[in-house]
Amino acid sequence: MSRRDVLKLAAAAAAGFALGGHTPYGQWVVYRMEHLVIGCHRDDPRTYELAQLVVATLDEHLPEASARIARARFAGRLASLLGTDQLQVAILNEADAAAMLEGVGDFAPYGAVELKLLARLNDRLLVARRDFPDRHAWLVSAALSDSDLSPANDDAATPSALDWHPGSLAFRNGELAPEYTQE
Repeated sequence: MSRRDVLKLAAAAAAGFALGGHTPYGQWVVYRMEHLVIGCHRDDPRTYELAQLVVATLDEHLPEASARIARARFAGRLASLLGTDQLQVAILNEADAAAMLEGVGDFAPYGAVELKLLARLNDRLLVARRDFPDRHAWLVSAALSDSDLSPANDDAATPSALDWHPGSLAFRNGELAPEYTQE
């Protein structure tokens, strides 16, 4: 192989990398299919603490979820990831969840993100996109139900800007786990 061929190959590889973006997006899709990624953000350290506890609980009670944490810099980044279906589950405070749901305030640039409540985690909410599979929501709710993360007074009557996810609500109502369907 001549020096010219090596330079052409290097230039083609560099162009492919530059045109392909900074992250291997296709691999992120595969990663998300194999792992339940829990979003949190640095501006609210409590979300990271709770994400660690949720992952530990899911590892113990629902290991097939293969839960992992994705930590964004700020809540707006989570809105972007949730809104574009790059992330399906996150931990937020009530105010951020409500504003994200409406697409107002700091979340206006991302538009409204249809979120549903999976669980109350004391002073924070575990939320999911509406299209998060009902069966998965049921399983996550079941795994978290006996943990110290969900307060004893965690009832459906407690006011929230978010509606309960249908799968979580089914668990709370004592229904059997829904069948998995591709939505």
